[in-house]
Amino acid sequence: MIYKTQRESLLAPLMQICGVVEKKGTLPIISNILIQSKGDKLFLTTSDLDVELRSMCLAEINQQGEVTIPAQKLLDICKALPDGAFITFEKKDGQCLITSDKSKFSLSTLPASEFPLIDDMESYKEINVHSIDLKRMLKQTIFCMAFQDVRYFLNGLLFEISKNKLRCVSADGHRLALSESDYLNDDDFQKQILIPRKGVLELQKMIKDTDKDITLFVGRNHVKVQVDDITMTSKLIDGKFPDYEAVIPLNMEQQFTADKETLKKALMRVAILSNEQYKGVKFKIKKDQLELVGHNPDKEQAEDVISVESNIDYIETAFNVNYLLEAANAILGDEIQFSFKEATSSCLIKQPNGTDCRLVVMPLRI
Repeated sequence: MIYKTQRESLLAPLMQICGVVEKKGTLPIISNILIQSKGDKLFLTTSDLDVELRSMCLAEINQQGEVTIPAQKLLDICKALPDGAFITFEKKDGQCLITSDKSKFSLSTLPASEFPLIDDMESYKEINVHSIDLKRMLKQTIFCMAFQDVRYFLNGLLFEISKNKLRCVSADGHRLALSESDYLNDDDFQKQILIPRKGVLELQKMIKDTDKDITLFVGRNHVKVQVDDITMTSKLIDGKFPDYEAVIPLNMEQQFTADKETLKKALMRVAILSNEQYKGVKFKIKKDQLELVGHNPDKEQAEDVISVESNIDYIETAFNVNYLLEAANAILGDEIQFSFKEATSSCLIKQPNGTDCRLVVMPLRI
């Protein structure tokens, strides 16, 4: 095989698909990228066994063939070469020779036939959603996904298709985030799928700079998304997400509304002296006033007071300050509303008079 392509043509798709590569994977070949030629194109594939990313670039193909080479090393080589450089690939004696002007590199290869491509035999249901809506739903929920939790069904994102709504839901055992968008469901197709954490992160990267309708192909064991020349296929988590609606509190009559930026700045100030391990901040909520207190084992303390619109006589509770800051960043608009049933119960956070994004945070005992 002999290929020749321009640096910029190869670098852009490489940067888009190399994020899924395992640097120290249990299977050596998943640290490689699969390069296949067809016509005047090179097809590039990376995988971590759960998530597969594919892209392509134009090339001059002098001899067809396929090869797998270390993905990160190829990316580093492309970054290091000068702008406008042409890169030639040639497989020879079990090595892949990469040349560009006077620069030469020899990379190890593994058999392309051993690369673990995801079997694409199942049928898919097409779900169309605008990128703006999907970007918003991901932004408002992605930070609540668990990371390496023994409850494996929390290590990802619930994507739910219902009669007239699309929902993204995530939870880590201490908090929950829900975001929804209207959806025209012509055939009453309803389904819940669990997309693993890495698949969700790669999906977010794919749609970051797009402004168009996106089609999600939902299958029994996989979900597939294509944006421009990038295709992601992700296995689904085989498990049942908890009954999230039962976790969202109802009839929360005690509430206060604050200016979002004012609250965020006050939280960041008191967080300076909060306990480094638990990051707890105490809330003392009164009529039209919120007092925030942070302290640590060194007997240092920070206090701040902001004005709020409140119907609460007095509640004293505490929360992880990082959870509150992430929740505030997820809320659109200038105001944020906190609702309580009692001091020891979970708190519902949302935009006033809005329900398209709801966040639930459990209190701390400090």
